[in-house]
Amino acid sequence: MKTKILFIFLLIIFFSASAQKELSSFSATGSGVATAFLSDYQCLGINPANLGWQRDPAPYHLSFLETGVSIFSDALQKKEIKRDFIYNKNTHFTEEEKITAAEAFANNKFTANCDVAWLSFSFQKPKIGGIGISIRERATFNSYFNKDLAQIVFEGFRAPYFDSLVISGGDTAGYSKIPKSLGELADGSKISGTWYREYVIGYGKSLIAKDNFAFYIGVDVKYLAGYGILDIKDENKQLSGFSALSPMLDVKYANASPSQIAGSGMKTVGSGFGFDFGATLELFKKLRISAALNDIGSIKWDGNVYNAKDTLVNMVFNEGFYSYKMINEMKKLIQDSSLFNWQGQSSRSIALPGNIRLGACYTLKGRTNIGLDCYIPINNNAGSFDKAIISLGGNFGLFEFLTVSAGFGMGGNYGFVIPIGAVVHMGGNKWEFGIASRDAITFFKKDNPTISAAFGFLRFKLGKVEESRTNAK
Repeated sequence: MKTKILFIFLLIIFFSASAQKELSSFSATGSGVATAFLSDYQCLGINPANLGWQRDPAPYHLSFLETGVSIFSDALQKKEIKRDFIYNKNTHFTEEEKITAAEAFANNKFTANCDVAWLSFSFQKPKIGGIGISIRERATFNSYFNKDLAQIVFEGFRAPYFDSLVISGGDTAGYSKIPKSLGELADGSKISGTWYREYVIGYGKSLIAKDNFAFYIGVDVKYLAGYGILDIKDENKQLSGFSALSPMLDVKYANASPSQIAGSGMKTVGSGFGFDFGATLELFKKLRISAALNDIGSIKWDGNVYNAKDTLVNMVFNEGFYSYKMINEMKKLIQDSSLFNWQGQSSRSIALPGNIRLGACYTLKGRTNIGLDCYIPINNNAGSFDKAIISLGGNFGLFEFLTVSAGFGMGGNYGFVIPIGAVVHMGGNKWEFGIASRDAITFFKKDNPTISAAFGFLRFKLGKVEESRTNAK
């Protein structure tokens, strides 16, 4: 039952949930500083050069089920996110509530993500460098509706765009006597989501290692097993759309596709490779300055592949969303052939949501450090942030057993946030567990919430401690 609940939760995040820039690392989420701070397996996908130096002296690190999730919307209130996404209560909008929801979502964002590192391991030794591996699930979702599309999404055939109601085949439909194309109606709107599993292996090593100067480089490669992509964009009144969804999601289109996958279950519908490259400069064993280029590569989607073509919207049968539970509501929307014109195709390769990371971190003493981070998207493919993110924060070793973190950030698909977190060190510093939130402000306000958590309870430090270049104690 617990496995089933987790599985359903991941599906909900896929359709109701953009990539979290710290991935699943609870060690960095609380400060928002990752590029020059994280080491061992936690730096995979962020800055693999940091495998070349050790944040703590243990040579081996092992972890299970490190998780990061977040949901943000400037359309919803905190109580609504809790009701529909955390407590999963049944809701059924009245017609008045649909109108209110359409007004709230008009020209506003909804974004969410889930990252689960099922298994992670690293080995680091100064003379040979560091190697890390991780298997993790990554799911993202991002939407933005203009006013007209928000009304159609939530109000369906009763949206103001339709000037009359008609009965066709015994069903009620909204009819427009002066129809527009979906591209004209949805100008500027976006619906995108991705879900894939990463198998990552990385290596980092020092090129120069002096007492007061060191330079590290690193690379990781990841095999990507794709389970779903949905990418609908409307730019300059021109609609484009692409989807490839695993049979398990049970999305049925009006037309068959030459890449149709028979049966049901959790089957992959694409695969590919990605690469991350990083470099870190260390001065006086105190200051680290880092840069990384991540998610360079693509996935070839070759199962259940469809393209959406622009079409006139003159008669729609869709009744609109009855709740904010996107997994069911969005499924009904994209299946609606009176709104979306999906055409099957054999395959298509889509570039990953590449990004550049820049960061700096200064160690004050032991586990206490401060730093800054900048995350810059380099394309607008599914899974990308809308704009750059800038973060400033720190980690503070208060006691032998406790490190707390705090900071602030802005940009991306989120608003202004104040992350906080705590990590507990147990068993002679051999076992770590912690939890963090991307935004402490959400605890005290009801509007524009960022409901989030990054947590891990099974992170272990193993092996005999040897002399090494480390800043942690």
